[in-house]
Amino acid sequence: MGSIRLIFLLLLTFPVGYGQSDAALRPKLVVGVVVDQMRFDYLEKYRENFGDGGFLRLLREGYSFENMQYDYIPTVTAAGHASIYTGTTPSGHGIIGNSWYDRDAGRIVDNVGDTTVQIIGSLMPNGEGRSPARLMAPTLSDRLREWAGPESRIISISLKDRGAILPGGHQADAAYWHDWETSPGYFVSSTYYMDALPAWVEDFNAAGLSENYMHQTWTPLLPMEAYKNSAPDDNPYEVVLKGKDAPVFPYDLAAMRSEYGEGQPYHNILWATPYGNELVREFALRALRSEELGKDSIPDFLGISFSTPDVAGHTFGPQSVEMADIYLRLDRDIAKLLQALDQEVGQGRYLLFLTSDHGVHPVVSQAQEQGLPAGLAVLPRYRQDLMFHLSLRYGAFNWIESFGTEQIYLNRKLAEEKGIPLAEIQQVAAAFMAEQPGVRYALTASDLAEKAMKAPLPAMLQKGFYANRSGDVLLVYEPGYAPTMNYRIAVSEVRGATHGSGYAFDTHVPLLWFGAGIPQGSTDRLVHPANIVPTLTRVLNLTPLPGAAGQPLDELLD
Repeated sequence: MGSIRLIFLLLLTFPVGYGQSDAALRPKLVVGVVVDQMRFDYLEKYRENFGDGGFLRLLREGYSFENMQYDYIPTVTAAGHASIYTGTTPSGHGIIGNSWYDRDAGRIVDNVGDTTVQIIGSLMPNGEGRSPARLMAPTLSDRLREWAGPESRIISISLKDRGAILPGGHQADAAYWHDWETSPGYFVSSTYYMDALPAWVEDFNAAGLSENYMHQTWTPLLPMEAYKNSAPDDNPYEVVLKGKDAPVFPYDLAAMRSEYGEGQPYHNILWATPYGNELVREFALRALRSEELGKDSIPDFLGISFSTPDVAGHTFGPQSVEMADIYLRLDRDIAKLLQALDQEVGQGRYLLFLTSDHGVHPVVSQAQEQGLPAGLAVLPRYRQDLMFHLSLRYGAFNWIESFGTEQIYLNRKLAEEKGIPLAEIQQVAAAFMAEQPGVRYALTASDLAEKAMKAPLPAMLQKGFYANRSGDVLLVYEPGYAPTMNYRIAVSEVRGATHGSGYAFDTHVPLLWFGAGIPQGSTDRLVHPANIVPTLTRVLNLTPLPGAAGQPLDELLD
């Protein structure tokens, strides 16, 4: 037995104040489950049709924090996953969005893009590689690896690359994601982690489960009348998928596939169906068994991110029967995951938490029809008008380098050449943007860097601000507004939903804890994602992460 392992086992024999002093009850495996785009109210909305072994088991036997709120803007996938596993906000970990403008490179960069590595496992060349290089803070798994060394196995899995890579941190054994673009639905990884896929991953890919699902027909799990909390199956608020004439059941995936041209990738269809969740579940269970996670006293980590609800939410919206059916089926997936963990690791021997990276905005066309405030922030028009405004004041030059959903990057080099103070041109641009339809706040990078914001939404924007990456002007929209890149679209023509704001429909998500040492109960105390990692480091008796902003959840530790 290695010296690191021996020291770790000896330390585990001493109580550390986590609910009980019996070292045998310490978790052998930590399982982090992130459901991409899950609002807290879904637990109640779909409760009547949940089975006993999934979400209801977590609620019945575990602990629920019913007022878990994101406290920063933007509420998007990459920022959410990074925040959950670092214990800080984008101002600390640097993942300010799914992508952002890189001033040095002069282009938009992906949050996990990395030109120094390559994707492995794909059958065709696939361009830029993927890694956690842009994540500027350590994660829970980084701390676990530092403490336990290679004896601790760290595996992270998702359909999305960012949903796998960011939870795994900088020192994971592997992050795996579904490469639908350049392979036949294979799970792939990166040379950042390994030179070749393990045999069990190769075997999983060779079995062709993705392709098998493409021969399935998605029909509702229950009779249509059971989806009483949803809009009618055929409604004008949903995107019509390629190969369909209307956004209605059934979804014959083989027939839909036939609409794709020769050589055109089509496995992305799975991402909008419950088969995407099933695929992730099956791959996670294969990893659990093949990597022998939770088989000894050195804690392991398994990160699982279910991406399908986000893709379905963007496609069909939160009111759809499709979304309801996906959650009912995900409930069954959670039940099967818990059953496998009980069998492979043992009841009370693993610790699982379940949360989400963000919620979802109502479909604006539906909100408008219901008489609620709704509108569109037309970004190309805003950019054009801002450019004209700055040109009138400072001369006809290219004053804007990039205009994103929440971030405006001004031409700093040009401002310097013209002798214009950066804070001045930022303020001029912000004042103009604050007058645009749907814009509630427009704040400058100078103010966000130097002043403590007091109002709730500006304070949330400040927690999402990272000086070396964020724009010169940051925007917050009115709650009924959705940004769009489409010049001509009317609100009534919008299909599908979005997210990213600091309002409750985007910030209020579940936080459920279950397993080793977790009491049964619930609380409506306000908590944030930053509380998750400090709790886990206490449970595992690890040194707190530097920069972690939250306190441990005492309800779980008494």
